[in-house]
Amino acid sequence: MIKHHLIDPSLGARGYFPIDLSVKNAFWDANDVSDIPTFEQYLAEKRKETNRYVAHGGYLEQRALYRRSARFQDGAVRDTHMGIDLWAPAGTSVHAFMDGTIHSFAHNDDAGNYGPTVILEHDFQGKKLYSLYGHLAISDMAGWSVGLRFRESEQIATLGTPQENGGYSPHLHFQLMTSMLDFKGDFVGVLAPEQLDAFEDVILDPNPFIFE
Repeated sequence: MIKHHLIDPSLGARGYFPIDLSVKNAFWDANDVSDIPTFEQYLAEKRKETNRYVAHGGYLEQRALYRRSARFQDGAVRDTHMGIDLWAPAGTSVHAFMDGTIHSFAHNDDAGNYGPTVILEHDFQGKKLYSLYGHLAISDMAGWSVGLRFRESEQIATLGTPQENGGYSPHLHFQLMTSMLDFKGDFVGVLAPEQLDAFEDVILDPNPFIFE
């Protein structure tokens, strides 16, 4: 059951199903997860198999995708995904998971990055909480400004195409942080296993906030 709809609720009504992009899934030994037609076909088959529509998953998932990319080889092999992903078509609406204001935003436009990204700041149980929404559409950025308030479930953006979202099959990267550290409009979303302890209290598991 969904506590908070991050993407178009009408798609969510058609059901969510988990997918496995980890190194433990033998399918990706023989297939390239970064090839968008291959990935889209994989999604289509899973939708038919499960009779559900929105694929999700990824928190603390070790992915071969990152091991193959020079972007994530910067002294440590960063292969552990720190948010959750929700796959839906480009143009799908993206919604605030709770009341908040825009902390910062940026177009992280280098290959393999988030593309257009917005970060909301929330008051949660007497403390600050930050939510990151990545792989959005460039056109959404014209409506953003620091301090702009969004109510829970209000639309804040739409999913971007591969040409603008960092080069991925359309999806939302959603991540929760207790501190922004020194980041603005961006936050590390893939870590090496040996870096996890340092971020244990900074990057939260988003699943309990989204799913029941």
